[in-house]
Amino acid sequence: MRAIVFGAGAVLLVLVILLIAGGGGGTAPGTTVAGVDMGGDDAQVKAALTKRVNDLLGRRVQLQAGGGTVATVRLADIGAAVDVDAAIREARDASPNRLVRGLKKVTGQSANDVPLRAQYRKGALAGWVADVSDNVDRPERDAAVLVRGTNFTVSAAEDGRVLDRTALAAMVSGDLSTMPAAIALPLRSTGPALSTDAARQQVAQAGEIIRRGTNVVVDEVEAALPPEDVARAMRFTPDGLRIAASELRRPLLIAYPAGSVVPRPARYDIRGKRAIVVPSKGGRLVDARRVADGLMGEDRPVESAFVDVTPVFTTEKARSLGIKEEVGSYTTPYSPGEARVTNIRRASKILNGTIIPAGRSLSLNAVLGRRTEARGFVAAAMLADGLYVDAVGGGVSQVATTLFNAAFLAGFELDEHTAHQLYIYRYPEGREATLSWPTPDLKITNNWDAAALVRVTNAADSITIALYSTSFDRKVESETSERFEFTKPVERRVTSPDISEGEVLYSEGSEGFSVQITRKVFKGSELVSDDVFTTVYLAPPKVILVPEGTPGAETPISPD
Repeated sequence: MRAIVFGAGAVLLVLVILLIAGGGGGTAPGTTVAGVDMGGDDAQVKAALTKRVNDLLGRRVQLQAGGGTVATVRLADIGAAVDVDAAIREARDASPNRLVRGLKKVTGQSANDVPLRAQYRKGALAGWVADVSDNVDRPERDAAVLVRGTNFTVSAAEDGRVLDRTALAAMVSGDLSTMPAAIALPLRSTGPALSTDAARQQVAQAGEIIRRGTNVVVDEVEAALPPEDVARAMRFTPDGLRIAASELRRPLLIAYPAGSVVPRPARYDIRGKRAIVVPSKGGRLVDARRVADGLMGEDRPVESAFVDVTPVFTTEKARSLGIKEEVGSYTTPYSPGEARVTNIRRASKILNGTIIPAGRSLSLNAVLGRRTEARGFVAAAMLADGLYVDAVGGGVSQVATTLFNAAFLAGFELDEHTAHQLYIYRYPEGREATLSWPTPDLKITNNWDAAALVRVTNAADSITIALYSTSFDRKVESETSERFEFTKPVERRVTSPDISEGEVLYSEGSEGFSVQITRKVFKGSELVSDDVFTTVYLAPPKVILVPEGTPGAETPISPD
């Protein structure tokens, strides 16, 4: 019993000591925010904390990944700010009572260290984190199998990495005073769907299939498919090896010409401003799916048979889309023989015949794909950073501009387009679109109740793009303003390998300007959309060419 009384007395004694040590009320002695004492004169405290905040928001923080620094950032540059008055009020309101202060003193802790956190402009933090993610994320790469004849070569898979966006946002939203000068980005590894080992196992399986033979029997007629054709039809996937039946149709057609009838899909015949459906026609071919499945097995020869084949795009499907008449068309000129015309014609061939379903969008970059020499594109002049440089695919922006204007006149939604930096005489002012890879892109939406066919034709000196759909009594009214907000050209000294000494005036430059485009789209008497957009053209610079290595001169950079 005596021991219990002694313990209670000891606790009471400690509490008294704590009360004495804690002092009186008000701002607790030693209360700090980011190292700034809150106990002084209001003006002095605010001035000191303001300076501290500016220092913290203005310092450069390194972002590190993979053992190196990938970027540096100042929080002030990404929309961070601190309400100093609110921080002071919060610190003083959060001062602990005398008991807690006394306990902290006894245990050797600061009386009260209040965290200092920044606030970000709406959307600024998320936007910055997304930019960081775009720069550091690395997609995983599946193992790939290169097929040459009947030889298979495996390219190793690679892991990817992805930024934990939530974790990074939390890191730069914590206490500014304890934020490290270097942040290790929170990255997690992502594995490939098809590993190197799995690809090698499938290659071994593919070799066994070829060694078993590629003979097929149809109606008691045996034929050997070329082994390289079978190898080319093989698909190495995360779900295992398979043989694409579609890749066997041509070899089977060659092996069994007698009795084969090639199916014909429906198509559209353009007659003036009308689109006429040319009916589809069924066919009769060797069952390629049965052959593909049989080759995966062990039995040889593989047995198959002729089957009736219906084309994917049938007459009924073609008629149901509502593609009947021209709803918008535009032509732009070009000079025959220029390298850019090769690219225009190549892009035209890819785009021609594209169908945009009702209510669906078209991305021109998605349709054309990356412009490379392997895909038939060549180096030609294109506009980059206000200068003309040679780049593979130069000239495809004319296809984009022609399609943009056809869509403009057809009353389509103009989702995404970027005008050229400089005005180009062959295009209507304000109504044009540039195209590069992967951006800028041209995106349009067929916001009508019928599909649209894109028809591209090339003359010797021009390209025409026409859109065919159902009219729905659509009408488009547009107006282009007078030029306004004129700007003067600047002088740019640019290096050229063709200049060995001195300098050459390449262009005098001219004024830049802005124009405003208005467009009203009607369905009968109903106003469907009322669009207004402004296009700003930079002043074409005065360009002086100088030798390479000239101090202070620019070196033109070709876009990818």
